[in-house]
Amino acid sequence: MRAGVYRGPETVQVEDWPVPQLASGEALVKVRYAGICGSDILIRRGKHPRVVPPRVLGHEIFGAVAEARPPADAVWKPGMRVAVYPLISCGHCAPCREGASHVCEKLGLIGIDVDGGIAEYVKAQPDQLFAVPDSVSDEQAALVEPLSVAVHAVRSSGFRPGDTALVTGAGPIGNLIAQVLKASGARAIVVSEVKDFRRGLAGRMGFQVVNPAQEPLRETLQRVAGEPFVDRVYEATGGAGAYRDAVHACRVRGEITFVGLPKAPPEVDVLNLVFKEIRTTGARVYERRDYQVAIALLERAAVDVAPLITDQLPLEDAEHGFQKMQEAETSLKILFAP
Repeated sequence: MRAGVYRGPETVQVEDWPVPQLASGEALVKVRYAGICGSDILIRRGKHPRVVPPRVLGHEIFGAVAEARPPADAVWKPGMRVAVYPLISCGHCAPCREGASHVCEKLGLIGIDVDGGIAEYVKAQPDQLFAVPDSVSDEQAALVEPLSVAVHAVRSSGFRPGDTALVTGAGPIGNLIAQVLKASGARAIVVSEVKDFRRGLAGRMGFQVVNPAQEPLRETLQRVAGEPFVDRVYEATGGAGAYRDAVHACRVRGEITFVGLPKAPPEVDVLNLVFKEIRTTGARVYERRDYQVAIALLERAAVDVAPLITDQLPLEDAEHGFQKMQEAETSLKILFAP
């Protein structure tokens, strides 16, 4: 089969690669779409601590079952459309025993610790497969994984219908968080973003947007939410400025949910966190239930992921796709079609 293989810093090559061999109970998925995530860019730059080349990349995976070995074949039949849940948990550590396998002490990921889905085929355990109804298009299903990140962020927070919210960052995850908040009954949502393309897209999708580098954030909040602060802040950039804005924009006894990953330990205004009694939560990846919710949101057309897909490329253009994702300000979600 053909696969996008990380060979070392700044190098992803499309080459012949063995079709994954199935053990008892495993399933083989014919990939229809695989997306690029920010972590894939980190890998290509040689900055991911766990990835040892050669490695087939890709953990945002949608496809169809090609084969399933007993006993998985009793459920997963050839041709069934599936989204792949890429987390690999040990099942033995304290978080796993307590039902929080998504924060396993030894958490692994398809495309990082084992070969991934930027390839013609990928293998998975049966509990890593989620059926996708025919009413959800292939392109929509390709974004189940990032949508699940947004679902988990909102579901992990104390959000209640009628709350006001600020989302810092209008990349794929920030945009999807805003959409999940809207679908969940938020009264007012403001999306903060410094990059013109991302901010413009969020605005065209109906969200109130602000460039915090040029406009007073509190004035926008006052205009949109009726107050210069919000009940919930979802931080989806990992940027120092966004951390400051999150604390300043959060109401007394409000909540900040941190989703973005900072490149270095950020400075946080702890004094105001204390004085305002702000609650903080972290939201890491997703749980299986979040995959179910994401698929249900797509099935009901409660969210619109199509505008986030800025590029669809054949697998053979994988290296070009990675370069474009790193360099182009107008690329949000790039999908490869093996």
